[in-house]
Amino acid sequence: MGRLIKNHWARLIILTAAAYQIGSAIEGFIWPKVFWDFMTKNLNGAVKPIPVLQILNLLMGLLGLAWEWPLKYFAGTLPHRSIEFRLILYPLSSLLSMLLYQGTDPAIYYIVGIGVYFWAYSEGEISLISAKAQGPRKTRGMSPPSIHNEDVRIETRILATDDEDVPVNKKTSFNGRLNQYFHTTKQLPNPSTADGSKRKSESESTNQSDDSKSKRSKKVVSPAVLNLSQRITRSRSASSSPATDSSSPGRSRARRQPSSRKSTPASSPVSLLRDTIPPNLTLLLVGVNPGIMTGATGYVYAHPSNLYWKLLHSSGITSIRHPPSDTYRLPELYNIGNTNIVERPTRDASMLSKAEMDAGVPVLEEKVATQRPEAVCLVGKSIWEAVWRARKGRAIRKEEFRYGWQDESENMGRCEGWNGAPVFVATTTSGLAAGMSMAEKQAVWEELGKWVVSRREAKKDTTPM
Repeated sequence: MGRLIKNHWARLIILTAAAYQIGSAIEGFIWPKVFWDFMTKNLNGAVKPIPVLQILNLLMGLLGLAWEWPLKYFAGTLPHRSIEFRLILYPLSSLLSMLLYQGTDPAIYYIVGIGVYFWAYSEGEISLISAKAQGPRKTRGMSPPSIHNEDVRIETRILATDDEDVPVNKKTSFNGRLNQYFHTTKQLPNPSTADGSKRKSESESTNQSDDSKSKRSKKVVSPAVLNLSQRITRSRSASSSPATDSSSPGRSRARRQPSSRKSTPASSPVSLLRDTIPPNLTLLLVGVNPGIMTGATGYVYAHPSNLYWKLLHSSGITSIRHPPSDTYRLPELYNIGNTNIVERPTRDASMLSKAEMDAGVPVLEEKVATQRPEAVCLVGKSIWEAVWRARKGRAIRKEEFRYGWQDESENMGRCEGWNGAPVFVATTTSGLAAGMSMAEKQAVWEELGKWVVSRREAKKDTTPM
């Protein structure tokens, strides 16, 4: 199984507690009773004649349900992204449930959920929110272009993903009647060549009809704005196709054409991650592609559920378990580097097509041939499958695949005067991959770690005193 993402688990527990709390509050209106009335009668005034305790439990249950679901009014807000805020509020919900006779079950669920949230907080899962809170990084020497179109407004919200924050779950919509109340993510598709051709044809027709008029300057959103991880929302006049000008007589506003392309909210248009491939590395680690959080932070394997940094340490490749922020220190500290076969960030590697993976193989071969590392480690079976397809022209057979060192004939980056780098195929480090146990993954990585340690010691022995 993959690594448990504890704040996701805690969220489900709190949702259960909130639902129980609402039910207990409703029952409390029918049968008002304090759980502790066998010890003291002083609390009876909280349930009758005025049902104060029942009302408070009902409100707190509704708040917890709306917060953790979440409703669109809560989604993306600071309290919704904060585990600390939950650790402050949910003990109060637990206390109110504990006082009501019918609320003992939700109180227990709240206590368990608070414990799991604290577990997640103590293991650093809160770090993914702080990384998002920094917002998109600005490119040195560049500033985003200003946009003067009244029909276009930019919401500077950072892309949130299910893997890297408390997710917006897939809701039961009750035939669509409740959709208006739930948080949804909308993305504007990237500008394509088809859109450019439409604008060009429209401009040509305008010039032919009236040559005496001055050319109209069309206000188009620059693609650089999309590269700042900002979502763009267009009003009806800006999203109409083709674009029209209300001040132009004789031309009516065209109806909006439904888009045939599906949005891809699980992918990011930009990645801040850079290769770390100085010449003559001991080991070059090759990943599939950056995740959403990796692309946003610029650090490899940045999501807390990924096992990469743990396996590097347990195998002996690194002396300590480094945080993802030490990505660019690895060449200096251990003479190891990182790159990916595909640069486009996605939520999951399964979202990449085989063609996209195969296209990255010659690029990877060129990187290896240029920088000449001693060995190349492919982090994941799918990378070796892509290399095999690109070389052999067919998919690899089950009996042909094996983890560990590959034959010398499969060396990567072979060129004139150099026999290429040996290839080691390691297991994926994704926390979502459950095909192998942790012990099986560690066994594969320990084989690689022994080789790295031996090479490191051999270099020390040959270094002149």
